[in-house]
Amino acid sequence: MLMLAWAPLAVAARPLGAQARPDTLRASASPVLPAAKQATATQAAAQSPPQIQFDESRFDSLTANTLRGLFEDARDMGLPTRPLINRALEGAARRMSSERILRTVREFAAALNSARETLGPTSSPDELAAGAAALRAGIDEATLQSVRRNNPRGSTEIALVVLTDLVSRGVPRPNARDAVNALSPLPKGDEALLGLQALVAKNAQRGPGMALEALNRYVRGTIPPGASPSTPATTDRKPIRPPDP
Repeated sequence: MLMLAWAPLAVAARPLGAQARPDTLRASASPVLPAAKQATATQAAAQSPPQIQFDESRFDSLTANTLRGLFEDARDMGLPTRPLINRALEGAARRMSSERILRTVREFAAALNSARETLGPTSSPDELAAGAAALRAGIDEATLQSVRRNNPRGSTEIALVVLTDLVSRGVPRPNARDAVNALSPLPKGDEALLGLQALVAKNAQRGPGMALEALNRYVRGTIPPGASPSTPATTDRKPIRPPDP
């Protein structure tokens, strides 16, 4: 996958299991012009929700040390670190190996960077996390760009989470993309997307074919003939996030 070739997180080049001093971890960060680095980091800090606590006690000392370096490198590049910490903690909760946890965090950091390049530098941390999850689910950058175009003034978070969930339940990517882009611009687009997600999840238990049939039926019944989409309304409901690949 293209995003796995991302190089700026230089810590990833260090072999797994190799001891590293804290000063080495900091020196391995991607070389960025100081002014640009400061600007991107300030922007990310302004957008980021309250930082969750990284519980180092869940990891052996070597893994915790390497993770800290990865988080610091991501922060220096202006990427949100909360999604990375979440994935590290989820990996520990699932009793994943240290090697797999580190690989997951590195790959998700690369996906966050690709999502920012695709969705735009003003995207919120939640949008970037949703975009990164979509990329890791095999959804291409052109599809993410089409979702952004359909939400020029609103958040793409719900649209991207629902899109990823639909694909994870067996809906073909083109059908999922077209459905999300058809519903997003509606006056209550976010609510329509959440309704679609719930219906497809229910029918997917009977197989991908039934999920696709439910999707098509829902879209036909939700969009009135000749309707003119407008800016989507916001909603307090949250989409169900599919598990990270």
